[in-house]
Order: sequence, then C-alpha cells, then structure tokens
Amino acid sequence: MIDLHTHSYFSDGTLSPTELVNLAESLKMQALAITDHDTTMGLDEGISAAKYKNVNFIPGIELSVIHKPGELHILGLGLKNWENAPILKKINNSRESRNKQIIEIMNLNGLSIKYTDLEKSTKGTIGRPHFAVWMLKNGYVKNMNEAFKEYLSRGKTFYIPREMISLEEAIDFIHNCRGLAIIAHPLNIAVNFNTLLEKIDNWLDLGIDGFEGMYGSAKKNITQRLLNYGRAKGCLITGGSDFHGKNKPDIKQGRTKKMGVITDDFLPKELMLQL
Repeated sequence: MIDLHTHSYFSDGTLSPTELVNLAESLKMQALAITDHDTTMGLDEGISAAKYKNVNFIPGIELSVIHKPGELHILGLGLKNWENAPILKKINNSRESRNKQIIEIMNLNGLSIKYTDLEKSTKGTIGRPHFAVWMLKNGYVKNMNEAFKEYLSRGKTFYIPREMISLEEAIDFIHNCRGLAIIAHPLNIAVNFNTLLEKIDNWLDLGIDGFEGMYGSAKKNITQRLLNYGRAKGCLITGGSDFHGKNKPDIKQGRTKKMGVITDDFLPKELMLQL
C-alpha cells in the first residue's frame, strides 16, 4: 500500500504531518507523500516523523495552475531544496489577497468574519475550505457541501478568483526542486475523454512527467482506458487518495472509493531511487 497524495493541517487537511506518518505506519504503508496545497510548510515535520518509522516519506506539493475551464492541479513529488522558492511567495501573496476580498464581501453581506478567525483553523495556507468550515461552525450552512454549492463555488456570492501560476511555472519549480511533475486526478478535469488525451499530449511536450492513475474518486473502467494510454506513452503513473482527514471523511488514506487499496504498482521507480 502507498499514498502519494495527502493533505495535512498546513493546508486543508485536519491531521498534522506527524499524525499522517503515524497513520501510514499503522496501515503498513510502503510510501507516503504529503502534498499540501501551494505550501511546503509541513515537509520538514514529515521528514522528521518518518525518520525512525518503517515508512518511506516523499516530500511533495499540490499546485493550482491556470486552465480553462476550471483549474488544473499539479503534484510535485520527490522535492528537494524547496526552501525560499520565489514562486511559493508569489502564490501565497495571491491567496492572501483573494482571501481578504472574500472576507470583505462576507462582511458586506452580514457575516462578521475576521482574517484571524481563519488563521486559527490552519497552520499554513488558507483557502476556500477554511471559509466553508467557518460558515459551518457559525451556523450559516448545514455542511461543507452547502457552503461550496451555495456560496463559495464559481459564480456564487463569495467566490473570488485568484491569480494562478502557469503550468510552465509549476513544472519549472518542481523540476528545479528535482521532483516529478504529475497531473492530479486527471479525470476530474472538466473536458471529455478524447480532449483530455489531447491535453495530456500537449502537457507531456511541456515537461509533465505523468499523471495520477489511481486516486480518491477514480472509476475503474474509464481509468483503465487512461492507464492504457499512459503506459503506451511511457508516462509515470502514480496513485494517491487525496486524503484530508475529517474534512473529507469518506476518503481513507491509502485507498480509493471505487478501486480499493492503492498498491505499489503506482509508485514509480524514479521516486524510489530518490529515497
């Protein structure tokens, strides 16, 4: 069992990096990556926690990049020397600006919220899930899904787009950190299957190393078609649950909803050679 896509409380997960590592060890997991959104703040703790555990720890990140329609998420796996990267400062300045705009709109609509309220709910980056949690705790919505569906998703009252980096910038950052650039949950991208294959062809030309072939919401039949394509292209194919702890309680570490346990078949040898 492996899991190359998990989130800690340094982004929108609920467990600490140490707790993620301990959970992985209890599941007898071979390898674990922490891939928090747009931040590497939890990686040093993850490395330290795994040092005396029987778990191979893979430093990672999940970056949001420009894509129409919607957005595209890129995993960076096997990162090294990521400290003080200017691109991370650029991303987090954009997040902070967007968050302050959302707070302003919320207050104009009668919700009394401060930036410090959100900072209490995370050790690292603040994103829309933290607004959803705040709304739930303060009785404005019945659950997280309602917060997004009615208020925080694209086109709704509290949705503010943020400036994102380009795919090329994400790939350059990851490769400069000696990592692998992997398309996260590719079948969640808002295009049809044939268009997705065309896009992946283009992204491979730009330097993408591969894609997630097994992940939280993946469905077996269409995933098999994508795997066949990826193997024919020589793509690196990874697997991860997109585990968030209590924020997404139906997702379990090391497993997908439809396809079960994520096996080490989805751990590229290129990552193992870095360990």
